[in-house]
Amino acid sequence: MPKKTVTKTALAALTFELLSGDGGVPNEAHLLPPGPFRAVDGRPFECDGWKLDAAIAARVIARAAAQKTDILIDFEHQSLRSEWNGQPAPAAGWIPRTMEWRETKGLYALGINWVGDTVELIKQKKYRYISTVFLYDPRTGEVLEVISVALTNTPALDGLDALADLARKHSVFSTEEEADMADEKQVAALTAERDGLKTETVALAAERDGLKTQVAALATERDNLKAKVDAAEKEKAEAALTAEKSKHGELLQAALTDGRLVPAQKTWAEKQTLAALTEYLDATNPLPITQRQVDGKDGGGHGLNEEELAMCSRMGVSPEDFTKAKAKA
Repeated sequence: MPKKTVTKTALAALTFELLSGDGGVPNEAHLLPPGPFRAVDGRPFECDGWKLDAAIAARVIARAAAQKTDILIDFEHQSLRSEWNGQPAPAAGWIPRTMEWRETKGLYALGINWVGDTVELIKQKKYRYISTVFLYDPRTGEVLEVISVALTNTPALDGLDALADLARKHSVFSTEEEADMADEKQVAALTAERDGLKTETVALAAERDGLKTQVAALATERDNLKAKVDAAEKEKAEAALTAEKSKHGELLQAALTDGRLVPAQKTWAEKQTLAALTEYLDATNPLPITQRQVDGKDGGGHGLNEEELAMCSRMGVSPEDFTKAKAKA
């Protein structure tokens, strides 16, 4: 099966010194010399030299005139490098798609519109050279199209190494076999990237599972600590309740013994809190032994029952006085 042959292009850049115009700033620039010509480092290597004559220049000029946008003049070819270095690419000027072929001299850009402070930079000779980036046929060396122009301070050939990726972007393959080889390389690169992503995914999944295990362990530890704290608090509360009951019983027994409470008040006193019982007993005076009621009977000859004796205790009066007051009533 015969192989399909298609056009292949390559990219190059040449540099010329800016010539002074009115006020030291030119409005035209020498883009390319007549061909055949070569760079000082020996390029192009694919053919005998770059070719540019009146007929070839006419095609280049026509191609530029057919474009819808002006040709950019930037700084140091940044518009071509920004895709890789991420830096902005401000315009230094624009060529309004107007070029001219001059016999024995080559291809020129006309009517350049400089932008911003570029004029001052050129006047101060902070930029002295202009570099043309062009496409060419690597088999014949014929110049095909002017891609862009740059202000630079690097004389002679400029930017070929850095523009290798751009050359590949503008290239088409000479045979189907070369295209297939390029596709295979691209597939291999994508496969390697996919495999790398798979490896990263596996590693992230393992890290995720490890974190899940740690979280589960921490949750178990938290629950165990909470159970211990709850048990300790319960034990403390039970101990406090036991101590309070014991103190309540001791206080009740002491009050029954010293007469601040009479037996008839025992049931009532058992229902009181420790604080309420303490407050009541602190305000109650003990009865003299001769005035205490024993087993609910009169032990002092005053004829008072238990409730009346308790009232005497709360009021701080003697049973005799209470009896007298009761008799008068």
